[in-house]
Amino acid sequence: MYPRLSISVLILLISSEIFGLEGAQDIAPKTCVSDGCLRGRSFTSYGGKRYEAYLGVPFAKPPVDKLRFKNPVPVEPWTGDYDASFERSKCVQKNDIWLNPKVEGSEDCLYLNLYKPVTPKNPEKPMAVMVFIHGGGYFSGSASMGEFGPDRLMDTEEVILVVIQYRLGVFGFFSTGDQAATGNFGLKDQSAALRWVQRNIAQFGGDPALVTLLGQSAGGASVQMHMMSPLSKGLFSRAVVMSGSALGFWNQPIKEPLKFAQQQAESVGITAPASMSSEELVDALRQVDAIKLGESIDKLKFWFIYPIAPYHSVIEKHVDNETFISEDPSIVWARGGYHPIPWRTGFVPNEGTFASLAIITNASLVAELNEHSSSYIPRIFGCKENEKSRKMLRERFFPDGTDEHWITDANLNNLQQAFSEAYITYAIAMSVKQYANHETTKNPLDLYYFNFKGNHSHSKFATNSGSDYGVCHSDDLSYLFRSKDLFDDFEPNSPEAAMSEKLVEYYTQFAYDGVTNPTCRKKCEIQEFTNDVNQPFKINSIDGFDQEMVAFWTEIYK
Repeated sequence: MYPRLSISVLILLISSEIFGLEGAQDIAPKTCVSDGCLRGRSFTSYGGKRYEAYLGVPFAKPPVDKLRFKNPVPVEPWTGDYDASFERSKCVQKNDIWLNPKVEGSEDCLYLNLYKPVTPKNPEKPMAVMVFIHGGGYFSGSASMGEFGPDRLMDTEEVILVVIQYRLGVFGFFSTGDQAATGNFGLKDQSAALRWVQRNIAQFGGDPALVTLLGQSAGGASVQMHMMSPLSKGLFSRAVVMSGSALGFWNQPIKEPLKFAQQQAESVGITAPASMSSEELVDALRQVDAIKLGESIDKLKFWFIYPIAPYHSVIEKHVDNETFISEDPSIVWARGGYHPIPWRTGFVPNEGTFASLAIITNASLVAELNEHSSSYIPRIFGCKENEKSRKMLRERFFPDGTDEHWITDANLNNLQQAFSEAYITYAIAMSVKQYANHETTKNPLDLYYFNFKGNHSHSKFATNSGSDYGVCHSDDLSYLFRSKDLFDDFEPNSPEAAMSEKLVEYYTQFAYDGVTNPTCRKKCEIQEFTNDVNQPFKINSIDGFDQEMVAFWTEIYK
């Protein structure tokens, strides 16, 4: 097939065929940033547009050895060209939500992927920049091109996309509650990546004054946290929170970080951690193998995969230029302590599927949960184990059950509704209401409801089946990104392709204009994406949030 070609040329030609490259001169585009020069790759998108990719770009030193449980440290400049033609490892993680989880990844993981059009639509003007933070409950996820491919956004030839990684689980959120291990390292990694963007994005043709920070699920909660963090002030000019909220019970700061740190130490076999100083405890945990630390998440659960997100933020003692958050974020948000920028947030109908499907599709788990329903169910939803919580939960979701066994065949699917409300929808509703009603808030706000049912659904990764569970948590992502490692490409001229084009335009326009609904206060419009993709947005009032749901969870969390 390739007669008389050298091995190097043969590899080049084969690579061009596999990745859609069209010439040796485009194989290695070069861009120099503050730390040195990057050699990337050229790709042709699914839609036929050319773009450059700079993969595995370091934005901080590898957080290994003495840098484990430390704030991110800027990367040292390099000489020569850095090979940015391939992705680096994901961070150490164990994704219990997907089937057959295992510990994978590396501690050396503070890298980002950057994508830019070869021929921008408006070459005289700097492009808007979109920085995406992946979800995964702070314990899983990556910047993988196979999951967050840039093709749909690159087809617009209008924006630069940056997808970042950050430390997860114990590596990203361990804290002793003092200066020995301040905590919030994963969130600080995200801030470090945003600082890298501010320093360097102009070299790629991007506008540092037009950076939109968007994230989904825990990534969305992270975006809302950045809106309140002094460490991230001025690093982005628009914010998008997709199917997540910093006000969710699962995102509330760990109340006793030192006690949790001691439990963490016990989980990996460290003896008598309560007798150690904070420094000794941190030192001992730095000696533990990364895979063993990653596996230890299982020992911090009370049942099955719960609590889903045992690792999250802590309230730090304030130190200038080092502290991510020094006050409970729910208090900061309620008083309007967020950066004055345009904000967009939204959700899908069946948010709770990411956690509920693993249970309701497994008869033995249902039986086990039912046997301990009065104890496990309140804890799963972040409620106190008292008679009030039990009574309220039973009456709303399990009215036909008994005191000993709440779950019946008739109410089993109500678990999905309970997960949706407790983990996602209620917290979004409260975030929006507090934001819209705050007397000093003059920032624009935009709400969306993604209710489009296509051929792809993330539900298959929790159930290993093709059953229909509606529009599920994360389903909107495959219309914004090309997820070729997860799903087949959309057929040309299909409803899915049309919806993708519409959603991409929705976000691209926001990245440039920040135009939302400036009158959104007590009466906000919700823009709904439905299967009737050729019709205008359906408009509802913000009062479309289930008021009974809001009142229920407000009372139960009091």
